[in-house]
Amino acid sequence: MFKPEVDSTLVKKEDSIKHVMRVIDRGGIGTAFVINEKSILIGSVTDGDIRQAILKGADINSKISSVMNVDPVFLYEDSLSRTHIVFEAVSKLLNRSEANLYMPVVNKDKVLIKLILCSKLIKFEKGNSLKNSLPKSILIVGGAGYLGSILCRKLIKAGYKVRVLDLLLFGKESLKELLSHPSFELVEGDMRNITTVVSALKGINAVVNLAAIVGDPACQKYPESAIETNYLANKLLAEACKYHQINRFVYASTCSVYGIGNGKLDENSALNPVSLYARSKIKSEEAILSLMDENFSPCILRMSTLYGLSPRMRFDLVVNTMTMKAVTEGKITVFGGKQFRPLLHTSDAADAYIKCLKAPIDKIKGQIFNVGSDDQNYRISEIGKKVKSIVKDAELIINEDSSDPRDYLVSFKKINKQLGFATNVTIPFAVKEIKKTLDSGLIKDVKQPRYYNVGEN
Repeated sequence: MFKPEVDSTLVKKEDSIKHVMRVIDRGGIGTAFVINEKSILIGSVTDGDIRQAILKGADINSKISSVMNVDPVFLYEDSLSRTHIVFEAVSKLLNRSEANLYMPVVNKDKVLIKLILCSKLIKFEKGNSLKNSLPKSILIVGGAGYLGSILCRKLIKAGYKVRVLDLLLFGKESLKELLSHPSFELVEGDMRNITTVVSALKGINAVVNLAAIVGDPACQKYPESAIETNYLANKLLAEACKYHQINRFVYASTCSVYGIGNGKLDENSALNPVSLYARSKIKSEEAILSLMDENFSPCILRMSTLYGLSPRMRFDLVVNTMTMKAVTEGKITVFGGKQFRPLLHTSDAADAYIKCLKAPIDKIKGQIFNVGSDDQNYRISEIGKKVKSIVKDAELIINEDSSDPRDYLVSFKKINKQLGFATNVTIPFAVKEIKKTLDSGLIKDVKQPRYYNVGEN
Protein backbone atom coordinates (compact mmCIF):
# COMPACT_ATOMS: atom_id res chain seq x y z
CA MET A 1 0.00 0.00 0.00
CA PHE A 2 1.20 3.53 -0.81
CA LYS A 3 2.43 5.39 2.29
CA PRO A 4 3.13 9.10 1.80
CA GLU A 5 6.18 10.59 3.47
CA VAL A 6 5.41 13.71 5.50
CA ASP A 7 8.53 15.56 4.36
CA SER A 8 7.57 15.10 0.69
CA THR A 9 4.35 17.09 1.27
CA LEU A 10 5.74 20.10 3.18
CA VAL A 11 6.16 23.60 1.74
CA LYS A 12 6.72 27.09 3.13
CA LYS A 13 4.35 30.03 2.75
CA GLU A 14 7.00 31.92 0.75
CA ASP A 15 7.22 29.13 -1.86
CA SER A 16 5.81 29.86 -5.29
CA ILE A 17 2.60 28.29 -6.54
CA LYS A 18 4.64 26.63 -9.28
CA HIS A 19 7.04 25.07 -6.77
CA VAL A 20 4.18 23.83 -4.59
CA MET A 21 2.48 22.23 -7.58
CA ARG A 22 5.69 20.33 -8.25
CA VAL A 23 5.70 19.12 -4.63
CA ILE A 24 2.07 17.99 -4.96
CA ASP A 25 2.75 16.13 -8.21
CA ARG A 26 5.57 14.22 -6.59
CA GLY A 27 4.02 13.76 -3.16
CA GLY A 28 1.32 11.51 -4.52
CA ILE A 29 -1.64 12.60 -2.35
CA GLY A 30 -2.84 15.71 -4.19
CA THR A 31 -2.14 18.00 -1.23
CA ALA A 32 0.72 20.04 0.21
CA PHE A 33 0.93 21.28 3.80
CA VAL A 34 2.25 24.76 4.53
CA ILE A 35 4.51 25.30 7.53
CA ASN A 36 6.21 28.34 9.05
CA GLU A 37 9.81 28.83 10.10
CA LYS A 38 9.15 26.77 13.28
CA SER A 39 7.68 23.87 11.26
CA ILE A 40 4.20 24.62 12.62
CA LEU A 41 1.31 23.71 10.31
CA ILE A 42 -0.34 26.93 9.10
CA GLY A 43 -2.13 25.94 5.91
CA SER A 44 -2.93 23.37 3.25
CA VAL A 45 -3.48 23.46 -0.50
CA THR A 46 -4.63 20.91 -3.07
CA ASP A 47 -3.87 20.67 -6.77
CA GLY A 48 -7.52 21.58 -7.33
CA ASP A 49 -7.11 24.75 -5.25
CA ILE A 50 -4.16 25.78 -7.40
CA ARG A 51 -5.90 25.11 -10.69
CA GLN A 52 -8.96 27.04 -9.55
CA ALA A 53 -6.71 29.96 -8.62
CA ILE A 54 -5.02 29.86 -12.03
CA LEU A 55 -8.42 29.96 -13.73
CA LYS A 56 -9.14 33.12 -11.72
CA GLY A 57 -5.91 34.73 -12.90
CA ALA A 58 -3.35 33.77 -10.26
CA ASP A 59 0.31 34.05 -11.26
CA ILE A 60 2.10 30.72 -10.73
CA ASN A 61 5.17 32.63 -9.56
CA SER A 62 3.27 34.27 -6.69
CA LYS A 63 3.49 32.94 -3.13
CA ILE A 64 1.42 29.95 -2.09
CA SER A 65 0.17 31.95 0.88
CA SER A 66 -2.12 33.77 -1.56
CA VAL A 67 -4.15 30.64 -2.35
CA MET A 68 -3.67 28.27 0.60
CA ASN A 69 -6.38 27.30 3.10
CA VAL A 70 -5.41 29.17 6.26
CA ASP A 71 -7.51 26.92 8.51
CA PRO A 72 -6.24 23.43 7.64
CA VAL A 73 -8.11 20.44 9.00
CA PHE A 74 -5.90 18.29 11.22
CA LEU A 75 -5.91 16.05 14.29
CA TYR A 76 -3.71 16.21 17.36
CA GLU A 77 -1.97 12.91 17.98
CA ASP A 78 -3.45 12.59 21.46
CA SER A 79 -7.00 12.89 20.08
CA LEU A 80 -6.80 9.89 17.74
CA SER A 81 -8.57 7.69 20.30
CA ARG A 82 -11.50 10.11 20.69
CA THR A 83 -14.03 8.86 18.15
CA HIS A 84 -16.29 11.90 17.97
CA ILE A 85 -13.36 14.28 17.39
CA VAL A 86 -11.91 12.03 14.69
CA PHE A 87 -15.29 11.69 12.97
CA GLU A 88 -15.88 15.44 12.94
CA ALA A 89 -12.40 16.11 11.53
CA VAL A 90 -12.70 13.50 8.78
CA SER A 91 -16.17 14.75 7.83
CA LYS A 92 -14.92 18.34 7.65
CA LEU A 93 -11.93 17.32 5.54
CA LEU A 94 -14.03 15.35 3.06
CA ASN A 95 -16.62 18.10 2.84
CA ARG A 96 -13.89 20.38 1.53
CA SER A 97 -12.91 17.90 -1.16
CA GLU A 98 -13.44 14.20 -1.76
CA ALA A 99 -9.83 14.16 -2.94
CA ASN A 100 -8.61 14.71 0.64
CA LEU A 101 -7.94 11.09 1.55
CA TYR A 102 -5.19 11.68 4.11
CA MET A 103 -5.61 13.31 7.52
CA PRO A 104 -2.64 15.35 8.78
CA VAL A 105 -1.73 14.51 12.37
CA VAL A 106 0.26 16.97 14.50
CA ASN A 107 1.98 16.84 17.89
CA LYS A 108 1.23 19.19 20.79
CA ASP A 109 3.38 21.88 19.14
CA LYS A 110 1.28 21.62 15.96
CA VAL A 111 4.15 20.11 13.98
CA LEU A 112 3.02 17.65 11.31
CA ILE A 113 4.26 14.18 12.26
CA LYS A 114 2.27 11.76 10.09
CA LEU A 115 -0.48 11.31 7.51
CA ILE A 116 -3.22 8.74 8.07
CA LEU A 117 -5.64 7.44 5.46
CA CYS A 118 -9.12 8.62 6.42
CA SER A 119 -10.56 5.16 5.85
CA LYS A 120 -8.23 3.89 8.58
CA LEU A 121 -9.57 6.43 11.04
CA ILE A 122 -13.29 5.73 10.76
CA LYS A 123 -15.56 3.10 9.28
CA PHE A 124 -17.73 4.22 6.40
CA GLU A 125 -21.17 3.01 5.53
CA LYS A 126 -21.38 0.37 2.83
CA GLY A 127 -21.12 2.01 -0.58
CA ASN A 128 -19.30 5.01 0.86
CA SER A 129 -15.87 3.55 1.47
CA LEU A 130 -12.65 5.33 0.60
CA LYS A 131 -10.02 3.90 -1.67
CA ASN A 132 -6.38 3.71 -0.71
CA SER A 133 -5.19 6.06 -3.40
CA LEU A 134 -6.15 9.47 -4.70
CA PRO A 135 -9.03 9.29 -7.19
CA LYS A 136 -7.87 10.93 -10.38
CA SER A 137 -9.91 12.72 -13.02
CA ILE A 138 -8.53 11.96 -16.47
CA LEU A 139 -9.32 13.80 -19.69
CA ILE A 140 -9.08 11.57 -22.75
CA VAL A 141 -9.04 13.62 -25.92
CA GLY A 142 -10.30 11.36 -28.69
CA GLY A 143 -11.83 9.02 -26.13
CA ALA A 144 -14.66 7.83 -28.38
CA GLY A 145 -12.24 6.28 -30.87
CA TYR A 146 -10.81 2.83 -31.52
CA LEU A 147 -8.39 2.85 -28.58
CA GLY A 148 -10.02 5.56 -26.47
CA SER A 149 -13.29 3.70 -26.04
CA ILE A 150 -11.37 0.80 -24.49
CA LEU A 151 -9.15 3.01 -22.34
CA CYS A 152 -12.23 4.76 -20.91
CA ARG A 153 -13.68 1.49 -19.71
CA LYS A 154 -10.42 0.30 -18.18
CA LEU A 155 -9.83 3.56 -16.33
CA ILE A 156 -13.34 3.63 -14.88
CA LYS A 157 -12.96 0.01 -13.78
CA ALA A 158 -9.67 0.99 -12.10
CA GLY A 159 -11.45 3.70 -10.09
CA TYR A 160 -10.66 6.79 -12.15
CA LYS A 161 -13.10 9.48 -13.18
CA VAL A 162 -13.05 9.95 -16.95
CA ARG A 163 -14.00 12.89 -19.11
CA VAL A 164 -13.89 12.50 -22.89
CA LEU A 165 -13.44 15.36 -25.34
CA ASP A 166 -14.29 14.15 -28.82
CA LEU A 167 -15.65 15.57 -32.05
CA LEU A 168 -17.70 12.36 -32.47
CA LEU A 169 -17.06 12.05 -36.20
CA PHE A 170 -18.10 8.41 -35.91
CA GLY A 171 -20.89 9.01 -33.40
CA LYS A 172 -21.06 8.14 -29.71
CA GLU A 173 -22.24 4.54 -30.03
CA SER A 174 -18.82 3.38 -28.78
CA LEU A 175 -19.53 5.04 -25.42
CA LYS A 176 -23.21 4.14 -25.19
CA GLU A 177 -23.24 2.25 -21.89
CA LEU A 178 -20.85 4.74 -20.25
CA LEU A 179 -23.04 7.79 -20.79
CA SER A 180 -25.03 7.19 -17.59
CA HIS A 181 -22.04 6.09 -15.49
CA PRO A 182 -21.36 8.43 -12.53
CA SER A 183 -17.61 8.38 -13.21
CA PHE A 184 -17.95 9.31 -16.88
CA GLU A 185 -18.56 12.58 -18.69
CA LEU A 186 -18.70 13.26 -22.43
CA VAL A 187 -17.87 16.65 -23.91
CA GLU A 188 -18.67 16.88 -27.61
CA GLY A 189 -16.30 19.41 -29.11
CA ASP A 190 -13.28 20.19 -31.24
CA MET A 191 -9.81 20.26 -29.67
CA ARG A 192 -8.90 22.99 -32.18
CA ASN A 193 -11.18 25.36 -30.22
CA ILE A 194 -9.33 26.91 -27.26
CA THR A 195 -12.54 27.73 -25.39
CA THR A 196 -13.62 24.10 -25.63
CA VAL A 197 -10.21 22.90 -24.48
CA VAL A 198 -10.03 25.18 -21.43
CA SER A 199 -13.54 24.18 -20.38
CA ALA A 200 -12.71 20.48 -20.74
CA LEU A 201 -9.61 20.87 -18.54
CA LYS A 202 -11.51 22.10 -15.47
CA GLY A 203 -11.09 19.72 -12.54
CA ILE A 204 -8.72 17.43 -14.46
CA ASN A 205 -5.57 15.84 -12.97
CA ALA A 206 -4.02 14.31 -16.10
CA VAL A 207 -4.54 14.30 -19.87
CA VAL A 208 -4.22 11.53 -22.45
CA ASN A 209 -4.28 12.82 -26.02
CA LEU A 210 -5.37 10.19 -28.52
CA ALA A 211 -7.03 12.58 -30.97
CA ALA A 212 -5.65 12.62 -34.50
CA ILE A 213 -6.37 12.31 -38.17
CA VAL A 214 -5.10 8.73 -38.09
CA GLY A 215 -3.17 6.93 -40.78
CA ASP A 216 -1.41 7.83 -43.99
CA PRO A 217 -4.41 7.69 -46.38
CA ALA A 218 -6.59 9.92 -44.16
CA CYS A 219 -3.83 12.52 -43.86
CA GLN A 220 -3.27 12.48 -47.62
CA LYS A 221 -6.98 13.03 -48.21
CA TYR A 222 -7.36 15.79 -45.60
CA PRO A 223 -3.90 17.43 -45.34
CA GLU A 224 -5.09 20.73 -43.82
CA SER A 225 -7.11 18.97 -41.12
CA ALA A 226 -4.16 16.66 -40.47
CA ILE A 227 -1.81 19.60 -39.82
CA GLU A 228 -4.39 21.43 -37.70
CA THR A 229 -5.36 18.41 -35.58
CA ASN A 230 -2.18 16.35 -35.47
CA TYR A 231 0.18 19.27 -34.87
CA LEU A 232 -1.29 22.70 -34.14
CA ALA A 233 -4.13 21.55 -31.89
CA ASN A 234 -1.85 19.14 -30.02
CA LYS A 235 0.55 21.96 -29.28
CA LEU A 236 -2.35 24.15 -28.14
CA LEU A 237 -3.65 21.43 -25.82
CA ALA A 238 -0.23 20.85 -24.28
CA GLU A 239 0.28 24.59 -23.74
CA ALA A 240 -3.13 24.84 -22.04
CA CYS A 241 -2.25 21.93 -19.75
CA LYS A 242 1.08 23.51 -18.86
CA TYR A 243 -0.58 26.85 -18.07
CA HIS A 244 -3.17 25.18 -15.84
CA GLN A 245 -0.52 23.04 -14.13
CA ILE A 246 -1.97 19.77 -15.39
CA ASN A 247 1.50 18.34 -15.57
CA ARG A 248 0.94 14.67 -16.42
CA PHE A 249 0.39 14.70 -20.19
CA VAL A 250 0.52 11.49 -22.24
CA TYR A 251 0.60 11.83 -26.02
CA ALA A 252 -0.15 9.11 -28.56
CA SER A 253 2.44 9.06 -31.32
CA THR A 254 3.28 6.21 -33.69
CA CYS A 255 6.09 3.87 -34.66
CA SER A 256 5.44 5.09 -38.21
CA VAL A 257 7.89 7.90 -37.39
CA TYR A 258 10.67 5.36 -38.09
CA GLY A 259 9.43 4.87 -41.68
CA ILE A 260 12.12 2.72 -43.23
CA GLY A 261 14.85 1.62 -40.86
CA ASN A 262 17.80 -0.73 -40.63
CA GLY A 263 18.12 -3.14 -37.73
CA LYS A 264 16.09 -2.97 -34.56
CA LEU A 265 14.95 0.58 -33.86
CA ASP A 266 14.78 2.01 -30.37
CA GLU A 267 13.70 5.42 -29.07
CA ASN A 268 17.08 6.94 -29.96
CA SER A 269 17.12 5.71 -33.56
CA ALA A 270 16.97 8.16 -36.44
CA LEU A 271 13.49 9.06 -37.62
CA ASN A 272 12.67 8.56 -41.28
CA PRO A 273 9.04 9.54 -41.91
CA VAL A 274 7.58 8.60 -45.28
CA SER A 275 4.17 10.26 -44.90
CA LEU A 276 2.44 13.44 -43.74
CA TYR A 277 0.93 11.43 -40.88
CA ALA A 278 4.36 10.49 -39.53
CA ARG A 279 5.78 13.98 -40.11
CA SER A 280 2.89 15.58 -38.21
CA LYS A 281 3.47 13.21 -35.30
CA ILE A 282 7.16 14.09 -35.17
CA LYS A 283 6.35 17.80 -35.17
CA SER A 284 3.93 17.24 -32.30
CA GLU A 285 6.45 15.22 -30.31
CA GLU A 286 9.01 18.00 -30.67
CA ALA A 287 6.53 20.75 -29.78
CA ILE A 288 5.19 18.92 -26.71
CA LEU A 289 8.61 17.98 -25.34
CA SER A 290 9.85 21.56 -25.85
CA LEU A 291 7.25 22.70 -23.30
CA MET A 292 8.71 20.56 -20.53
CA ASP A 293 9.93 22.45 -17.46
CA GLU A 294 10.35 21.75 -13.73
CA ASN A 295 6.64 20.90 -13.50
CA PHE A 296 5.19 20.05 -16.90
CA SER A 297 5.98 16.38 -17.50
CA PRO A 298 4.91 15.16 -20.95
CA CYS A 299 5.36 11.58 -22.06
CA ILE A 300 5.30 10.29 -25.64
CA LEU A 301 4.03 6.81 -26.55
CA ARG A 302 5.01 5.61 -30.01
CA MET A 303 2.32 3.05 -30.72
CA SER A 304 2.65 -0.13 -32.73
CA THR A 305 -0.05 -0.86 -35.32
CA LEU A 306 -3.14 -1.77 -33.32
CA TYR A 307 -5.45 -4.73 -33.80
CA GLY A 308 -8.39 -6.39 -32.07
CA LEU A 309 -12.03 -5.73 -31.25
CA SER A 310 -13.20 -2.34 -30.06
CA PRO A 311 -16.56 -0.67 -29.35
CA ARG A 312 -15.56 1.65 -32.23
CA MET A 313 -14.42 -1.11 -34.53
CA ARG A 314 -12.03 -0.52 -37.41
CA PHE A 315 -11.47 -2.71 -40.44
CA ASP A 316 -8.69 -0.59 -41.95
CA LEU A 317 -5.91 -2.00 -39.75
CA VAL A 318 -3.85 -4.86 -41.11
CA VAL A 319 -4.85 -7.73 -38.77
CA ASN A 320 -8.48 -6.63 -38.65
CA THR A 321 -8.63 -6.18 -42.44
CA MET A 322 -7.14 -9.58 -43.19
CA THR A 323 -9.44 -11.30 -40.69
CA MET A 324 -12.55 -9.54 -41.97
CA LYS A 325 -11.77 -10.41 -45.59
CA ALA A 326 -10.88 -13.99 -44.69
CA VAL A 327 -14.25 -14.43 -42.98
CA THR A 328 -16.47 -12.45 -45.37
CA GLU A 329 -14.74 -13.01 -48.73
CA GLY A 330 -12.73 -16.18 -48.17
CA LYS A 331 -9.52 -14.43 -49.25
CA ILE A 332 -6.50 -12.96 -47.49
CA THR A 333 -4.53 -10.69 -49.79
CA VAL A 334 -1.02 -9.71 -48.71
CA PHE A 335 0.62 -6.79 -50.51
CA GLY A 336 4.41 -7.00 -50.51
CA GLY A 337 4.81 -9.21 -47.51
CA LYS A 338 8.43 -8.74 -46.56
CA GLN A 339 7.89 -5.48 -44.66
CA PHE A 340 8.14 -5.64 -40.88
CA ARG A 341 5.43 -4.11 -38.77
CA PRO A 342 5.16 -4.08 -34.94
CA LEU A 343 1.69 -5.04 -33.71
CA LEU A 344 -0.24 -4.45 -30.48
CA HIS A 345 -3.68 -5.47 -29.23
CA THR A 346 -6.01 -2.67 -28.15
CA SER A 347 -6.31 -4.04 -24.60
CA ASP A 348 -2.54 -4.07 -24.15
CA ALA A 349 -2.30 -0.59 -25.67
CA ALA A 350 -4.78 0.78 -23.12
CA ASP A 351 -2.75 -0.82 -20.33
CA ALA A 352 0.34 1.11 -21.47
CA TYR A 353 -1.46 4.42 -20.92
CA ILE A 354 -2.61 3.32 -17.48
CA LYS A 355 1.01 2.45 -16.63
CA CYS A 356 1.99 6.02 -17.53
CA LEU A 357 -0.84 7.48 -15.44
CA LYS A 358 0.11 5.41 -12.38
CA ALA A 359 3.90 5.71 -12.58
CA PRO A 360 5.74 8.27 -10.42
CA ILE A 361 5.74 11.44 -12.50
CA ASP A 362 9.54 11.67 -12.62
CA LYS A 363 9.64 8.21 -14.18
CA ILE A 364 7.72 9.28 -17.28
CA LYS A 365 8.69 12.96 -17.48
CA GLY A 366 10.16 13.79 -20.89
CA GLN A 367 10.28 10.13 -21.88
CA ILE A 368 9.54 8.55 -25.23
CA PHE A 369 8.45 4.92 -25.17
CA ASN A 370 7.91 2.52 -28.03
CA VAL A 371 4.78 0.57 -27.10
CA GLY A 372 4.51 -3.06 -28.12
CA SER A 373 6.49 -6.26 -27.69
CA ASP A 374 9.58 -7.61 -29.40
CA ASP A 375 7.86 -10.91 -30.16
CA GLN A 376 5.11 -9.14 -32.13
CA ASN A 377 7.37 -7.67 -34.80
CA TYR A 378 5.95 -9.47 -37.84
CA ARG A 379 6.45 -9.46 -41.57
CA ILE A 380 3.16 -8.73 -43.34
CA SER A 381 3.28 -12.20 -44.91
CA GLU A 382 3.55 -13.77 -41.45
CA ILE A 383 0.41 -11.92 -40.36
CA GLY A 384 -1.46 -13.38 -43.33
CA LYS A 385 -0.32 -16.89 -42.39
CA LYS A 386 -1.46 -16.42 -38.79
CA VAL A 387 -4.90 -15.30 -39.95
CA LYS A 388 -5.14 -18.31 -42.29
CA SER A 389 -4.19 -20.65 -39.43
CA ILE A 390 -7.45 -19.61 -37.74
CA VAL A 391 -9.67 -19.04 -40.79
CA LYS A 392 -8.52 -22.21 -42.49
CA ASP A 393 -10.87 -22.10 -45.48
CA ALA A 394 -9.58 -18.72 -46.63
CA GLU A 395 -7.23 -18.48 -49.61
CA LEU A 396 -3.92 -16.72 -48.95
CA ILE A 397 -2.87 -14.56 -51.91
CA ILE A 398 0.57 -12.93 -52.00
CA ASN A 399 0.80 -9.84 -54.22
CA GLU A 400 4.42 -8.75 -54.29
CA ASP A 401 3.51 -5.22 -55.38
CA SER A 402 3.06 -2.78 -52.49
CA SER A 403 2.52 0.96 -52.41
CA ASP A 404 3.37 1.09 -48.68
CA PRO A 405 7.11 1.68 -48.17
CA ARG A 406 7.01 1.43 -44.37
CA ASP A 407 9.32 -1.26 -43.02
CA TYR A 408 10.56 -1.14 -39.45
CA LEU A 409 11.60 -3.62 -36.76
CA VAL A 410 11.18 -2.04 -33.33
CA SER A 411 12.67 -2.60 -29.87
CA PHE A 412 10.38 -2.38 -26.85
CA LYS A 413 12.96 -3.02 -24.13
CA LYS A 414 12.74 0.47 -22.65
CA ILE A 415 9.06 0.43 -21.68
CA ASN A 416 9.41 -3.10 -20.35
CA LYS A 417 12.42 -2.22 -18.21
CA GLN A 418 11.33 1.22 -16.96
CA LEU A 419 7.57 0.72 -16.54
CA GLY A 420 7.28 -3.06 -16.35
CA PHE A 421 4.98 -3.09 -19.37
CA ALA A 422 4.38 -6.43 -21.07
CA THR A 423 1.75 -7.54 -23.56
CA ASN A 424 -0.75 -10.32 -22.90
CA VAL A 425 -2.77 -10.72 -26.12
CA THR A 426 -1.64 -12.42 -29.32
CA ILE A 427 -2.77 -12.23 -32.94
CA PRO A 428 -4.44 -15.68 -32.96
CA PHE A 429 -6.60 -14.67 -29.98
CA ALA A 430 -7.65 -11.46 -31.73
CA VAL A 431 -8.41 -13.24 -35.01
CA LYS A 432 -10.64 -15.68 -33.12
CA GLU A 433 -12.53 -12.89 -31.32
CA ILE A 434 -13.06 -10.93 -34.54
CA LYS A 435 -14.14 -14.08 -36.41
CA LYS A 436 -16.59 -14.97 -33.63
CA THR A 437 -18.09 -11.47 -33.75
CA LEU A 438 -18.47 -11.55 -37.53
CA ASP A 439 -19.90 -15.07 -37.52
CA SER A 440 -22.46 -14.06 -34.88
CA GLY A 441 -23.82 -11.28 -37.08
CA LEU A 442 -23.24 -8.58 -34.45
CA ILE A 443 -21.64 -6.49 -37.18
CA LYS A 444 -24.19 -6.40 -39.97
CA ASP A 445 -22.29 -4.63 -42.74
CA VAL A 446 -18.49 -4.52 -42.65
CA LYS A 447 -18.48 -2.02 -45.53
CA GLN A 448 -20.11 0.76 -43.50
CA PRO A 449 -17.95 3.94 -43.53
CA ARG A 450 -17.90 4.10 -39.71
CA TYR A 451 -15.53 1.12 -39.66
CA TYR A 452 -12.89 2.94 -41.71
CA ASN A 453 -10.81 6.04 -41.08
CA VAL A 454 -9.78 6.00 -44.80
CA GLY A 455 -7.80 3.19 -46.31
CA GLU A 456 -5.52 0.78 -44.46
CA ASN A 457 -3.12 1.93 -41.77
